[in-house]
Amino acid sequence: MKLTSIRSCFLSHVGEPAGISSAERSSQRILESEVTPVGDLSAHFSKAELACHCCGELKIENGLIEALEQLRTLAGKEIIVHDAYRCPAHNQEVGGVTDSEHTRGMAADISIAGLSLQQMFELALHIPTFLNGGIGVYDGGFLHLDIRPHHARWARVRGQYVGIQHLVTTPPTLLAKVQSAAPLA
Repeated sequence: MKLTSIRSCFLSHVGEPAGISSAERSSQRILESEVTPVGDLSAHFSKAELACHCCGELKIENGLIEALEQLRTLAGKEIIVHDAYRCPAHNQEVGGVTDSEHTRGMAADISIAGLSLQQMFELALHIPTFLNGGIGVYDGGFLHLDIRPHHARWARVRGQYVGIQHLVTTPPTLLAKVQSAAPLA
């Protein structure tokens, strides 16, 4: 996996179109620097929304960005990123677990407007990276999604970690559906 590391969000300017005066270039740079471009990291996600809230540092795995893009496409709606990369100090400040996937650029806490926790959970299960990685559901109405190398599921209710079944129902697998529909011999 390739890691993108950025100390702070900045605009890199690569060349000028012909025929633009230096005054126009200066005003253009000012306008561009005042706007946080959506999609400056990928089609739908910006560096600013995935960076640490306390220091602006950004370390993010490309696999996470790709999986979030797949989820965005599947949902057909904007994904609101509440938290993604966290520096160790910010992770400790918000009560994150030691060695959190957030501190390694492998996790994002998200919600999708208009969808319930159950609906968001079921959509996330359709993304192979999340299906095989970590999905946590929180009573605050958001999902934690990560790209850890193994399957993990949990819920957090009133500050306590509990089984995922406390907040969502895991849909039956296709195999379970087939087996339950088959007549008994």
